[in-house]
Amino acid sequence: MKRNLFFLYLFFYLLPSVAQNSEKIIFTRTEKAPEIDGLIDDDVWQKTEKVSGFKQTEPFWGASPTQETEVWILYDNRALYIAAKIIENSSDGISRQVGMRDNDDLHADYFAFEFDPFGQMQDAYYFMLTASGVQAEWRRSDESYNAVWKSKVNINDQGWTLEMEIPFSAFSFPKTEVQNWRVQFYRYIRRERELSEWKLAKQLDDNDIKYWAKSDGLSEIDPPLRLFLHPYANIALTGIPNQNGNLNWSNSAKGGLDMKWGINQSYTLDVSLLPDFSQVQSDNLVKNLSAFEVAYSENRPFFNESISFFNKGDLLYSRRIGKQASAYKSVYTSLDSNEHLISNPATAPLINAFKLYGRNEKGLAVGVFNAITNKTEAIIEADDLSRRKIQTEPLTNYTLFVIDQAFRNKSNLFFSNANTIRQGDEIQANVSALGGSYYFGNGQYKAYLLGGMSRRSKMGEQFWNKSASEGIKYDISLGKVSGKWIYSLTQNVKDKHYNPNDLGVNFRNDESANNITISRRVQTPFWKLLSFNQTLYIDYAYRLSTLKQTENAIRYWFIAKTRNHLSIWSESAWHPFQYYDYYEARKAGAYYLSPRYFESYLNFSSDYRRPFALDGSYSHAYFYDFNGNNHSFTITPVLRIGNNVQMKLKNTYSVNMGQRGFAGELLDESIVFGKRLVNTIENSYNINCMISNRLGLSFKGRYYWSQGEYSDFYKLQNDGTLGKALVNFDENYDFTYSVFNIDLTLQWEFAPGSMLFFTYKNEFINELLNADKTYLDYMRYGFNAEQNFTFALKLIYHFDVGTLLSRKK
Repeated sequence: MKRNLFFLYLFFYLLPSVAQNSEKIIFTRTEKAPEIDGLIDDDVWQKTEKVSGFKQTEPFWGASPTQETEVWILYDNRALYIAAKIIENSSDGISRQVGMRDNDDLHADYFAFEFDPFGQMQDAYYFMLTASGVQAEWRRSDESYNAVWKSKVNINDQGWTLEMEIPFSAFSFPKTEVQNWRVQFYRYIRRERELSEWKLAKQLDDNDIKYWAKSDGLSEIDPPLRLFLHPYANIALTGIPNQNGNLNWSNSAKGGLDMKWGINQSYTLDVSLLPDFSQVQSDNLVKNLSAFEVAYSENRPFFNESISFFNKGDLLYSRRIGKQASAYKSVYTSLDSNEHLISNPATAPLINAFKLYGRNEKGLAVGVFNAITNKTEAIIEADDLSRRKIQTEPLTNYTLFVIDQAFRNKSNLFFSNANTIRQGDEIQANVSALGGSYYFGNGQYKAYLLGGMSRRSKMGEQFWNKSASEGIKYDISLGKVSGKWIYSLTQNVKDKHYNPNDLGVNFRNDESANNITISRRVQTPFWKLLSFNQTLYIDYAYRLSTLKQTENAIRYWFIAKTRNHLSIWSESAWHPFQYYDYYEARKAGAYYLSPRYFESYLNFSSDYRRPFALDGSYSHAYFYDFNGNNHSFTITPVLRIGNNVQMKLKNTYSVNMGQRGFAGELLDESIVFGKRLVNTIENSYNINCMISNRLGLSFKGRYYWSQGEYSDFYKLQNDGTLGKALVNFDENYDFTYSVFNIDLTLQWEFAPGSMLFFTYKNEFINELLNADKTYLDYMRYGFNAEQNFTFALKLIYHFDVGTLLSRKK
């Protein structure tokens, strides 16, 4: 085994290098740091070479930019300093929409600095500054990466100037005497939709980092102490309706601490003690009629930042941590006639969590993620005042370990392991994955291979106990990834026991899914278009245990951008054959013979440079066998008022006519499907009002209404077809589901990295087993009903311990 691992490592290590003979950029050391005021009038800027000569990448690749840009770069023992002169014919032409930090989708010009401090061409840090002074930063491997740095913008008659101070404590770099970085600069002119870069890469190359300039003169940096403390305090007032329809008010006050410690220049430790996420946005809840759970997006900051590193092998779905208690709903059905519920916590509270992650100068990345959630108990009281408890979720420990070795030209080899341990006689889970990518043919081609294994068993069972459930999977793909033409052939196989869902998320198993993809990308303007990309997909899947097909489709997708910056994208899919759906029946071994159908959608988005823009979409699906039709319309006007206010009003209406789907299971264990008419309306209103780029008010209001009415019912037959409509069937499966949310947040960055949040939340969720109320009726009903209210005030303070200690010296 060791010999095989050695040869595998040697194979990846000897991959051919495709690094280009890049130019060099001079990093000049300064003994005196410039004042960050955006004026570039400090004498120290005259001691370094000026960088210029940008080239367009959009809309005309390789063309000279319409405006010139000049850049300077300095460094000392503490930080990097970047200055830029953004030349403009008129300062009135500068776009300057204001937004909160990390908002990279503003109507604003910007300048960006990107660099790869390890020179591995695997990853890079990106720092962006808009003409309105809004900061944003991320890593290519981690879009949620955050850093605290200084910047300033100055608008003048010749355009605008800027200065950036990026401390060495904000990122990782090798601990070597001479640094070998790769560096790139960008400039974006919003009114022209013009993006330029300093070192022009080959168009449509999958790895542009190899074309960047190499650092020269950057040496003898003493790595600073990277230790940041973020203590927080939170007070909240919550009102929850009781059984009498009145509000029970409760208040809370708590505190906690987040810590980020750079153990060395390669690895970082993040710790969250007694975390609180009161400021995060509410989920966009929907009525789920499918056989699969809804995978909601992660809004909690700790589980977003740097978490993408831990997704090797698709083993992590962070919403599992602090999820709804497993027995939360069953508590309500376990009540006796003389009992009532005192409390039933919906989610398992998070006790603490930490992440240890990073990559060293040799390309070795290691990550350890751990989180612990407390047990939850429902309290039930009888009429005689006696009480009993029901455990709805045990104390649970989640651990994920990842090791990833990077090789030349973006190739890599990784191993990851996810482990879920529950207290008591509960199911324990362990999932592992081993895989890697191999780039060849001067980086134009990529081969990818992944193997995975899962195991679930009760605590105390021996590892070799055959009663445990063990499953395997593998993914394999081969394709061309650079150039105008790209294509791939993939196969994803999961046996019937593969189950990573204790910490990850997986919807289908016992299946082999196969796909052929062919794409043509045109980024050079022609006719009335700036760009036109199109892709053809051919999908085919079958169940491993029965060899029956579970998917078949031919899909065509395109996106086009016109010269007046109207974007249009569409996809059409034809499913020419019936296939076996083993999930819609909601019963092991049963299946539904899904009909042939055709579906398509068309989206458009108008020019966001204008104060008023309009987005819209239409989708349609037609089911041949029973003439079913699904339609969906969305219209989203976007209004920008000056540089400080933006409103986005999204309105969606969908109707599914003649849809067949699972309705329920009868006492004789037969499965009933129903013909249903489902109407859904969603209104979402987002308003952002910025007082400055550090102080802003955001409002989100969402009303979601879905109503389903059944007209006919059928028993699912053994051959997957539906029998004749049942006569005198009196079961009721009609529904009306409604969600109303308000999220109002005042956010103030009163000091670099330090935040004050005031949050108001209002929530109403209800479902009725009828379809006798219209959209407007139910809206009045929902607004008149008692709703959950939350008022919260949260303070987070940023301490840079390294900077504080250096000042004391």
